Amino acid sequence: MRKFSISLLAASLVAAPAFALTVSEIDADGDSLISFDEMLVVYPDLTSEAFDAVDSSGDSYVDAFELSAALDSGLIVPPAQ
Repeated sequence: MRKFSISLLAASLVAAPAFALTVSEIDADGDSLISFDEMLVVYPDLTSEAFDAVDSSGDSYVDAFELSAALDSGLIVPPAQ
């Protein structure tokens, strides 16, 4: 049981950075979507090509699923605090 608890704790620590950034932290207008301009506030060096890679649906907005997928894959990293 102890080994399982340690493994679970280790897994949660590894997963924690992926959940360190949420749409609500970036979404300035409250529509639950992130526009390129909103993303630039957090990632000032972000190119439109990189934004398009995060926006996998191609609708010009990043939703919670796309943000999570981009963080999980390493396409983007949570900004330094």
